[in-house]
Amino acid sequence: MTSRGGRPKMGRSVASLKRDPRFGLDSRWSWITAGFLSWVLFIGTSSVRVAGVLFYGIVETYGVTRQEASWPVTLNGCLLNLGGPVMGMLCRRFSCRAVILACSFMTGIAVSVCYFAEGVLFLNIFFGIIHGLTLSGIFVTANVLVSQHFERRRITACSMIFTFCGLNTFFVPPLVEWFRTAFGIRGAFLLLGAITLNTFPGAIVLRSPSWVTAAPTPAPPHRAASSKRTPGERRTSLRRPSAAQISRSAVIDDWTGSVNSFGALDFGPASQNNEERPEKTLKETARQFLTVSFLVDAVSFTIVVFGMGTFILLSVDLGKDRGILPSDAVYLLHAFSAGDITFRALCGFVIDSGLLSLEAVMVLGYLMQAFAFEFLVWAGTFPMMLLGSVLIGVSNGSRISLQAPSLIKDFGVESLPVMMGGMVFCIGAGSLLRPALIGHYRDHHGSYSGLLHIVAVINAVMVGVWTVKLIFSRRKASKAKADFVSEEENKRPLSVSPDSGKAEDNCDV
Repeated sequence: MTSRGGRPKMGRSVASLKRDPRFGLDSRWSWITAGFLSWVLFIGTSSVRVAGVLFYGIVETYGVTRQEASWPVTLNGCLLNLGGPVMGMLCRRFSCRAVILACSFMTGIAVSVCYFAEGVLFLNIFFGIIHGLTLSGIFVTANVLVSQHFERRRITACSMIFTFCGLNTFFVPPLVEWFRTAFGIRGAFLLLGAITLNTFPGAIVLRSPSWVTAAPTPAPPHRAASSKRTPGERRTSLRRPSAAQISRSAVIDDWTGSVNSFGALDFGPASQNNEERPEKTLKETARQFLTVSFLVDAVSFTIVVFGMGTFILLSVDLGKDRGILPSDAVYLLHAFSAGDITFRALCGFVIDSGLLSLEAVMVLGYLMQAFAFEFLVWAGTFPMMLLGSVLIGVSNGSRISLQAPSLIKDFGVESLPVMMGGMVFCIGAGSLLRPALIGHYRDHHGSYSGLLHIVAVINAVMVGVWTVKLIFSRRKASKAKADFVSEEENKRPLSVSPDSGKAEDNCDV
């Protein structure tokens, strides 16, 4: 039963709302939401994909060093991530819908006003800071919304929206390069901003699911006291796991009922004992930032995004250093996107189908990117650079959509907005190192080779880290399976021994 607006009517239990075939978890509306999230990310992240074109245009137009020219595009990427905690808090304080509407409306305007820039400082403020912060709001809310709407197919949905998001690399860089050639860098900013404004129509449709935004409805006292329960209450009680089942679960995927509460576990209106389910406060959630799991996740995806951003930023200038025209060098991004998009799509299917674990995919991705960046150092011709670009794209696409699934696996979906905000803050902080490295290696040493060597080495180090995590994950899974089998075997004699009750009665007599 739905309301006039097409949303499920309130007053139903959380369990029944989640099972609704049209608006529940993994439902038709979930996939519609994923489609509009793809739209918003496809257009919103266009400016990130053309960082190399804008970087080269700023150097050419304003006559600044490469270190100075890299700051606007670097700040854009950094604030996209550094703004994560703020946007996570705003999602918690207001709603994901309010945040994504405001950010999608402002993000294109911030790019368009760069038409009036007379120097790099103006670009740093509007393109770097304001546009970066609004992109952060779009990115954080997109990750939270897709995780709220999906459970069984969560990784597939994340892969889908990031796959469609990556398609913009095929269209936007050549288009913006043409804008730059025809109208100059100022005209390119103006027209890119006009394109980015189209994120707002797609954001109008997006909102959190009804079991997140609706306040829980307590059961009437007389009904709670009655021995006869309603069918909704009976269904809820059947879904309530035992304490042993909770302790065996490595991942708690049930949303608590409100993005404003971050409660521990919610088993529907039949659960009345609040002492057994204390609500997580923001302070308790923030303590998870000090765990080893969060440190590994944050450093891991900082390296993933740093490698992606470094390649996108340097692709045009790196090609020019090796005798390739800027109009041809943009096709390195096409090669990158071919590998990136293909493996974004495959990644979710491979993990959800059980062919490979999340940890195994991360190990393979780091191994390939370490090789790809080292290969790019020695690639001196355009075809060889295209091959290196494809390999970097494959390694990036296999890991970039696993940010939310990794955090959910370690901390649960109820903590995702704050944990995602903390992780993307770390990603942004790591990106701040890029301008200094570019200035040191290109402006002072005349080559990007040293920077490419650094990216290759840190990826090789992460191969070892995720190999250890893969081993521990498999041991934990084996132990959980053994404990489950042992518990089931211990229960079996009690359920199949019909004479046990008679024997007990005889003892009582």
